[in-house]
Amino acid sequence: MYNIVYYRELESAGVSTRLIRQAQECCLLKLCNGVYTVTLVCGIDSHRRIARFAEDTAWTDRHRATPPQELRNDYHYQELLRRLRILHYPRYRADDTFWGTSAAMLQNIPLLGIDAGPISVAHPRSSSKTREIHRSNRLIGRADRIRHLHLEVTTPVRTSLDLIHIRGQQAGFAAMETVLRQVLLTRYGATEPKFGYPPDFLRLARGELVDNWYPVIERLTTGQTTARRMCDALNPKSESIAESYCSFDLKALHIDGFDQQVKIYDDAGFVSRTDFVHRETMTILEVDGVGKYIKVGRELMNRESDQHNRLLALGYTVVRFRFKELLNLSVFATKLFSQAPELRKHVHGGG
Repeated sequence: MYNIVYYRELESAGVSTRLIRQAQECCLLKLCNGVYTVTLVCGIDSHRRIARFAEDTAWTDRHRATPPQELRNDYHYQELLRRLRILHYPRYRADDTFWGTSAAMLQNIPLLGIDAGPISVAHPRSSSKTREIHRSNRLIGRADRIRHLHLEVTTPVRTSLDLIHIRGQQAGFAAMETVLRQVLLTRYGATEPKFGYPPDFLRLARGELVDNWYPVIERLTTGQTTARRMCDALNPKSESIAESYCSFDLKALHIDGFDQQVKIYDDAGFVSRTDFVHRETMTILEVDGVGKYIKVGRELMNRESDQHNRLLALGYTVVRFRFKELLNLSVFATKLFSQAPELRKHVHGGG
């Protein structure tokens, strides 16, 4: 899949180093040193030997149909490239364990603002740094490792906890909520709850944290207090990284009373399922994820406009946050309290 090809294979097919460099401006994309993916069957005569490796037609069709600028701005596509790079890097050692951001990428734990920096692995006896890979001398116990395809990786729980220190508390919190949510949804055999959450969903989440998260926290060498505090604040009803960031901000501001994924009705019936609702102040928060309206079109925007007007008619104050506004707590707080000043009364200590 993905037309992965190694330098040695290109060389054996008679493709020169000079031609490989030229093809990277056309039909060949470099993932890391010595590893490439064939993105197009370009039709250039001198590239015919490269085209032999383009067996995944869905991959080449995608590149043919999508402008390069759109691919550069496509978060999921860029994540896939980073994942392919990790999977196919050719110079791992026998005792390498993927951890941190590299483990998160392999486990589809969403992170934003991750550059294409070195791959992160831990090794029990050695450390080294190159442009391609950072190997840290650290021992990760058997209980905190799993096998992912052909690679040794920290467990999703351990990965999310490590991200607190590596990426900061907000990013770590979002990763933790994602992992907790994935575990609970897998238990129910579904990817998303189409008909609402089970009534005992939060209770099950609490049991999962006690049974399977607290022991991992106890094995951390540093940051146990912070990890435990953040663990106790997790809500698996966050359905996107944006909602997790918003949830983190609300907790950082010590605001009581918000519930997530609440269905709102009026006389005409169902209005919407809101991201966050504060019933006492009749405040609703809606958060826009990254690139929400890029491909969904005008129909969804019109539907959300109708929902917004019906919520206002019910007496709700609706505050909508763009993703960038969630990244800065001061920006978030200023907008929140300016549009919903009644919430100040619900800050711990009276605000």
